[in-house]
Amino acid sequence: MYIICAIITLPVGILGYFILPGSPDKPNKFVLKDKDVQIAKSRLERASHKTEEAPLSWGTVLRVGRNWKFWAMLCLDILFWNACVNTSAGGYQLWLKSLGRYSTSRLNELAAISPALGIFYTLFVCFSSDLFLGPAWAITVSHLWNILGLVILVIWDVPESALWFAFLTTYSAVAMSSVLYGWINSQLRYSPTERALTLIVVNTVAQSTTAWTPLLVFKTVEGPRFTKGYSFVLANAICLIGLAHGVQYFISREE
Repeated sequence: MYIICAIITLPVGILGYFILPGSPDKPNKFVLKDKDVQIAKSRLERASHKTEEAPLSWGTVLRVGRNWKFWAMLCLDILFWNACVNTSAGGYQLWLKSLGRYSTSRLNELAAISPALGIFYTLFVCFSSDLFLGPAWAITVSHLWNILGLVILVIWDVPESALWFAFLTTYSAVAMSSVLYGWINSQLRYSPTERALTLIVVNTVAQSTTAWTPLLVFKTVEGPRFTKGYSFVLANAICLIGLAHGVQYFISREE
């Protein structure tokens, strides 16, 4: 698996250099003409997006630190990462193994169902956000589905079919990732530098929290019934929905 990934990585990196269009400020002239760049810039300007990047400075850092949206999005991202720890905790695979009725190859096949469904969850949530829901309600839809499965997993003493259903909702937790980062992009569209700094910081801090939270609540010896773990993720998902609507309220009032 690692060998295959390594072999794929090199041509993807080379193709990316020649094919990815870049940004209007730093376009890839292999695929974009000057006319294309001007069209892109005019479209962004109509939506109040700045295209020229200012150099990063301490002034930029201070402006980001004084912006309430930075702190709100940071909290949202922390809650998001901890509301989808269940996707990497291994509970689904451990539960399948505990049933004692599948071969190793069959276990690998069944384990692929949950992330495969996640592809469709992601497409639905992202398209819905852009077309009619908006970010806050897209996050709500994504994590209400996640919460439904988590409630079943916390209870645990349910029919086996209910546990199947619960585990197959797992990847709805990560379906809203593009919605959240797109929301950050749109809210900080006035400054590419502040937007880039915010995205880097919130991602770094939020992801770093998941380096230790699973150690506390998803101890392998407690699997596959991670009662503390699923309760922890459930609490984060509920708080994420509430905070998303709170942020949306203040953004709407400000606009």
